[in-house]
Amino acid sequence: MAQGTWGRVRAAVAALAVTTALTGCTIPFVNIEVPIDLPDLSSINLPDLPDIDLEKFNIPRFTLPIGVTTSVEEARQSVLADNVSTLSDDALVLPGYLTVGVKTGTSTAPLCIEGEAGKLMGMDVDIAAALASELGLKVRYIPVSDASSLGPEVDVIMNGRTDNPDDITIAGTYVEAAISFFHKGDTTVSIPTDLGGKSVGLQGGSQAEAMLNGTGLKMSQKTYANLNEAFEGLSAGEVDYVLCEAYPGAYLASLHKGITFAGSLESPVTAGVAVRTSNAELTSQLQTAFASISQNGILELIRMRWVGQMPTLTIDSQIQNVPADDTPAPAENVDDGSDAGSIAVTGL
Repeated sequence: MAQGTWGRVRAAVAALAVTTALTGCTIPFVNIEVPIDLPDLSSINLPDLPDIDLEKFNIPRFTLPIGVTTSVEEARQSVLADNVSTLSDDALVLPGYLTVGVKTGTSTAPLCIEGEAGKLMGMDVDIAAALASELGLKVRYIPVSDASSLGPEVDVIMNGRTDNPDDITIAGTYVEAAISFFHKGDTTVSIPTDLGGKSVGLQGGSQAEAMLNGTGLKMSQKTYANLNEAFEGLSAGEVDYVLCEAYPGAYLASLHKGITFAGSLESPVTAGVAVRTSNAELTSQLQTAFASISQNGILELIRMRWVGQMPTLTIDSQIQNVPADDTPAPAENVDDGSDAGSIAVTGL
């Protein structure tokens, strides 16, 4: 990793981490837009899922801590000026560029969101840009509909699951999928007795609703048209909990004061940067680059911007001893529907 601009970013992150530990305050951020040349998205058919109403919020961009005055693009260009790619042309779809496949649409928030004028933003976009800079490459993004296989048009796909086919290697994981509870209060992992008799907000017809109904938890359910309304209801005290996919939930929770993660209803499924196993040269360098952004604080900075203080989900984040449903199985299958949690990791 080059010294200079990103070095100042690391120093600022470290200093802010100390300040936060001492004061308990939330780290402030300055929004800085990243100009990106995008491919034509007009021919891409995206699902019409109203789960996160993007018009109601100022979507955060890739950000730098208070006190860092350089723009992200300037920082990336500084890194590129110092880092010289050692990848051969044969290792890349387009020499000089890391060509990244991303799934777009409202259903993929906060991993990849297509904003106004086709601007892409989100964790996938930020992490891909950071990796490309580590490799001494520029970055370009290609919309893909499926993250379970790499087509010839991309070098890597973001949000690829660890159970992908054998010809795909995950160079580093950064997201976990799990239906999870959120509440007002401290970040915790609830126990069934915390939940019994309490009220829970759900998106009607969602996977989260179906999963809850498949347990023996006795909770008063209130359905909402979308997750935005569910979190507004939680913030207003209409319900005690919201149940939804973890990362969209954490993203929305960060927009409401005092709402935090309260445990997952299932064990998490991890996902990350998928690269062809046969491309040993790129695989090796991506693994090194991912380790670098993990160690220097950049990955954590990106994560905090999009999902706040939600912990990395593990088996320890799962609520234990959830009672089984003792009612007869329905005659027909439940329609799982979709919610904002149907981000790429759950829809591969």
